Amino acid sequence: MKRVYTVIAVLIAALLPLQAQSPFEQANTAYSQSNYAEAISGYEQILQDAQARDALTDDYAEVYYNLGNAYYKQGELGHAILSYERALRLKPRMRDAKQNLEFVEQRITDRIDDTRSFFLQDWLITLRNNFRESTWTWLSIVLFWLVLAGLLLFLFGREAALRKAAFHVAWISLLLTVYTGINAGTLHSRDAAQQEAIIMQGVVNAKSSPDQSGTDLFQLHEGTKVRITDTLGDWSEVRVAEWQGWIETRMLERI
Repeated sequence: MKRVYTVIAVLIAALLPLQAQSPFEQANTAYSQSNYAEAISGYEQILQDAQARDALTDDYAEVYYNLGNAYYKQGELGHAILSYERALRLKPRMRDAKQNLEFVEQRITDRIDDTRSFFLQDWLITLRNNFRESTWTWLSIVLFWLVLAGLLLFLFGREAALRKAAFHVAWISLLLTVYTGINAGTLHSRDAAQQEAIIMQGVVNAKSSPDQSGTDLFQLHEGTKVRITDTLGDWSEVRVAEWQGWIETRMLERI
């Protein structure tokens, strides 16, 4: 009988494949068990592997999102915000990432309100950021062909009503082509140059010049989003709202 049990056990082991979890599932399991440090390590390794293979597609937005959640549970607000921002770069309309980003931003010390910005400008920027560079590029191309089609109908159409409609379609499409092209260009510049960054240290003093002897101009805290305007050696010039100053590059991480 003992031998029969042994044979059955061997057969079960042979017939049932090992339920090996994927690295993503392993990290998720660690997160569900409150092993946040282990989960962070797992998610980071997945992203590093994808970057090494140049395969960081929008499918990895979920990994960045989960990574942000794990960092938040660890109390690392800067890393959490950075992860949510990177998730939204891959999938701009990811609702959960947006909601969590807004929630965590309420927890940081610096809640910058740029009073110089006009509400229409803010709306246009939000609209631009809701789509990826590739989406705006394709829209620009389609609209440009619509401009050409409208011009051809206007020049060679026989009916006056058709020519009039084609003219309006052409000039409206031209304006939209310019708008979508500008959005594609600005997103490309932002992402290629990595102009935006997150402060990763608890408290950072922005200096008047790129050295420790510079005058302290203002303070920034962990999680604050800044725009990098220049770099010099180990220093970066950053702008946030109406303030501009130099901080050590090691104090921030580009999105």
